[in-house]
Amino acid sequence: MKTGFLYGIVACSKTRVRCVLCGVHIPKANKCIEQHTNGAKHKENVELMTENGITFKDNKLYCKPCMLELSLEDSVIGHTEAESHLNWMAAMEDLIDGEYISIEPFLASEKDDALCEVCHSTFQCTLQNIESHVNSINHRTSISEYLKPLNGIFPVENDDELWCKICNTFIENTATGILEHIDNDEQHMYWFTTIEDLIEEQDITIKSFLANEFDNNAYCNKCHLEINCNARSLEDHINSDIHLSHFS
Repeated sequence: MKTGFLYGIVACSKTRVRCVLCGVHIPKANKCIEQHTNGAKHKENVELMTENGITFKDNKLYCKPCMLELSLEDSVIGHTEAESHLNWMAAMEDLIDGEYISIEPFLASEKDDALCEVCHSTFQCTLQNIESHVNSINHRTSISEYLKPLNGIFPVENDDELWCKICNTFIENTATGILEHIDNDEQHMYWFTTIEDLIEEQDITIKSFLANEFDNNAYCNKCHLEINCNARSLEDHINSDIHLSHFS
């Protein structure tokens, strides 16, 4: 009989076994078990486990986010649709959105901790710990420093201010000032939305333009050309014969 993380098959009676991943009973025959464990629905539930922090060990299902051992009548899909689990996942997603915190290895049971990619630190993956971390001064400072070269923000002689190349304006040189400008300034957000919509799937990069104060160009990897990094020049290039010829 197949057992283990990928199978979830446990003895039930003399004639049947149960798949605890799917919450169904199967005839106790190798052919039937093979058919079930190779089926699309079973594989979907295995994927659900890796996305939702559910493990199968010692013939038991355990949900890491909920810190709960599931009953014999529970299934993977049943638990992932439960209100308590959905609430945890939604709250966690809201907390880590835009914070460069990785929890995928935790959910896939590859790691026991969450990882903050900007602070280079790990910590127990709970809602309380994540909330404390993202609101800490150290994290706000680290993430603002991380985002500066991605948003065209540079130091100036006056240490109290920074210069935003995108908006050609000065902003307060604090974590709050940087993040408020990136997240809330209409001109800044409009520029990024416009440019990113234009270059999507065009193999054009603006990374150097954003990271280097005196670089005024985007770069087209298809045409091996520099283009002035503004909406009009980029649109003209994208619609040019030389660029279109690479996509025909």
